[in-house]
Amino acid sequence: MPGPGVELIGEEEIAEVLEVLSSRFLSRYGPSDDPTFGAKCRRVEQEIAALAGVKHGLGLSSGGSGGLWLSLLGLGIGPGDEVIVPGFTFVATISAVVYARAVPVLAEIDDTFNLSPSDVEARITPRTRAIIAVHMLGAPARLSELKAIADRHGIALIEDCAQAFGASYGGRGVGGIGTIGVYSFNEYKTITCGDGGMIVTDDESLYERCFAMHDQGHAPDRLGSRYAARPFLGMNFRMTELSGAVLLAQLRKLDAIRSHLRANKAIVKSVLADLPGLEFRALADADGDLATHCVVVLPSAAIAREIAAEIGSITLAESGWHVYTNMEHVLEKRTVTGKGCPFDCPSFSHEEVVYQRGMLPRTDELLARSISIGIGVFDANLAPFGVRMRDDAEVARARAVEFREVAARHLAAR
Repeated sequence: MPGPGVELIGEEEIAEVLEVLSSRFLSRYGPSDDPTFGAKCRRVEQEIAALAGVKHGLGLSSGGSGGLWLSLLGLGIGPGDEVIVPGFTFVATISAVVYARAVPVLAEIDDTFNLSPSDVEARITPRTRAIIAVHMLGAPARLSELKAIADRHGIALIEDCAQAFGASYGGRGVGGIGTIGVYSFNEYKTITCGDGGMIVTDDESLYERCFAMHDQGHAPDRLGSRYAARPFLGMNFRMTELSGAVLLAQLRKLDAIRSHLRANKAIVKSVLADLPGLEFRALADADGDLATHCVVVLPSAAIAREIAAEIGSITLAESGWHVYTNMEHVLEKRTVTGKGCPFDCPSFSHEEVVYQRGMLPRTDELLARSISIGIGVFDANLAPFGVRMRDDAEVARARAVEFREVAARHLAAR
């Protein structure tokens, strides 16, 4: 089921794409002296970088997964290094670390459902090179605390904003607060171009390294000569002008999307707010919440399961490859080569890395008694019950009342 942007695709996106097709310049590169070349990729990179309050944006043909991988490589992270990630995240966060040939170190979440700063601090070792703060379910992590930890230890803070494009923290767009930020634009996300993603950073050297990696080793925009200097071997993750065109049109709808999501979420919360025994997730920055999810926390896992079953939903503990306990390929350290690297590489010589169910008890307990009500995002693996982007206030209130009646009955019987 789609995210907010998919439901709002209309004449604006069609017009942008037709402009690209008419120009016949489908690649991100085109002649600067030809007025028919729209430079859609470059324009959307600049606009999204500005939203994050940083200098550089880099559009990608791959989604957030590729963006995370390129970010790690751009930071020089590889064999022998460790990267701290939350146990509640989409599996791609962990996969990116593994395929950078570094070791993912799983950490607990706190009541924000994002990384626990205190647990992150406890898991740092001399091999730690980065922390990946994942802004799960549309709400920012505790970035002030996490950035302070990263700065104190001289390591990078990577923001995984795949589920939170359009959220903010302290008045700044998420993605622009850490060393580097990554967005995803697949059909489940705030805005979309079908697939694709973007990296944002204020670090020019890091941007140049990521650009070279995404474009066969070239310097940014291949300026200076037909074949600009290549700092190292790269690959091809270039965004096309067609994707850039759709994103430009979608980006203009961001304010309307946020306003509508926040209004509907406020309605849902107002209906549930005085229900005894029900709590909401903590928000590190309530004003910066994207509002794609309304997460409720129940007194016990049993009550949460009963409510979820009756409304046709799931607990967050059952949310597929968003929870480490459900990632059998992570638990068994399976890689495409079958050789197990980074876990058996010569450069990784310390004790064996073990991933197992129950290793993050705080995360397990919290997810088991929580349910997300989707607000503009319907995802069978996260929030099967909720409100669509085009649903109005009346529908939002009706869905909230439906949830309240079921929850009240089960809470009263506890």
